[in-house]
Amino acid sequence: MARLANAVARSGLFAERLRQRTDVTLRRSIEEFTEGHRLDFTPLSNLMISFKAWDYVNKIEAAPALVFAHPELLRQLPETSQYYRGLALLSQKQVGQMAVSVASWENRTRKRPITIETCQRVARLYNAVISSIVENSSGWTLENGYRNIIATMGISLDGMYRNRIGRIAEELIKARIANWLDRRDLIISEDGTTFLLPNGINMIFGSEPDIRFERGSRLLATIEIKGGTDPAGALERLGAMKKSFEETPPGCVNFLIAGVVTDEMQFRLEQIGVVKTYLLHKLQEGGQTWNDFTNELFHYVLRIVD
Repeated sequence: MARLANAVARSGLFAERLRQRTDVTLRRSIEEFTEGHRLDFTPLSNLMISFKAWDYVNKIEAAPALVFAHPELLRQLPETSQYYRGLALLSQKQVGQMAVSVASWENRTRKRPITIETCQRVARLYNAVISSIVENSSGWTLENGYRNIIATMGISLDGMYRNRIGRIAEELIKARIANWLDRRDLIISEDGTTFLLPNGINMIFGSEPDIRFERGSRLLATIEIKGGTDPAGALERLGAMKKSFEETPPGCVNFLIAGVVTDEMQFRLEQIGVVKTYLLHKLQEGGQTWNDFTNELFHYVLRIVD
């Protein structure tokens, strides 16, 4: 049921964002800009536009600004980076690695003006890739380009959802633990993100680790919550929590709640030390896995329940 819930949430997010048709809004912005500004794309080589691609675009009577990026347009409308990046089928990460980060351009959070030189670097990257796509596609049309934009938006949304899974998982587990303790009258007092439990133990919600349990200055246990379910990113998530686990003192018991644990990830966890691993979807389902987790944490490790 947890996996079904994740699938429903993911599909709902994608459908809502795609209904907003950001691609159409950006295309209209470009068209409106070109009505009042003359964009000079020559010499083509300065903007990394191939002659063959340029001739083909003119042959099919597509407006050049709807195919090729221009530095001045990017400078005045940096959010249109998403449009050209989509045509080129490039991720924000790839653009950041090959030119500059455009995340703040596209989400409109950048405060300082962008230099024309920086815009030219980005435009050259987009145009080099777009030219190659146009040249090597049989019967390329602007409609093909729009499909590329939608595909790129879908990939970006997938990445965004995977990041959101982590936040949702963290909030879910923290709430379930607090509710479990509250139902058993084990929360003596609460001050924001700090909960006083029996035997002078404080449960503290934070980050790195997400949850820690301490008595005085002694750290008794930690919980790291990594809700991502993509196996390809499992080792990257492990790297993010490894430092936290390695810095805990001897005798501290570390718990990992993960969306997925690969064989290689499990092998590396075993090298770290005392790490008890639970799968997120099993805890979400409740039942025996949840009982095992709470029994291990609150009975064997913290000893606040019988």
